[in-house]
Amino acid sequence: MVKTIGFMVRRPDITRAAFREHYETRHAPMAVPLFPFRRYRRNHLIDQVVEPGFDCISEFWFDSLETIATSMAGEAGATMRADERNFLDQSAVRAAVAREALPCPDETAALCFFRRQDGEDGALEAACAGTGAGLDLLAPFDRPLPFDAIAARPPGVALPPPPSGWQAGPCLAVERCESAVR
Repeated sequence: MVKTIGFMVRRPDITRAAFREHYETRHAPMAVPLFPFRRYRRNHLIDQVVEPGFDCISEFWFDSLETIATSMAGEAGATMRADERNFLDQSAVRAAVAREALPCPDETAALCFFRRQDGEDGALEAACAGTGAGLDLLAPFDRPLPFDAIAARPPGVALPPPPSGWQAGPCLAVERCESAVR
């Protein structure tokens, strides 16, 4: 199974609340029957003021990268891209393959972002291990990403300082929405 991540960005002419409303009431329900998801989850930023360059981190689990490519190349992909124009700034969306270095906790209060300077994956994994946080290490599909790793922080947990070679980015409060898939 493979996990991919999307840094989703709203159109500049709509609010974060309107973006979320469209995503959860129209887009996500439309996607579920069209794609062979193993899991499908959205992490919406709660703070309406902070502007990190994205509004939601979407997580997609599929059997393989080939499954994703085939689905996106067909009619399902065309249908979803057409609807994305209603609420997404498609030119600003960034996508990555995520390696789940540490399993994600069921309850997540915030996503904490990291940039690699010259750090090792194992060092960041070791720093987060034992905190109960999940950790995804990211590899971009085709465009540079705003961050190289995401830690999913459970409620009441503080992450340690990043190890040498890693720079901490923001920790942003999120609300998770997960779709039931077949």
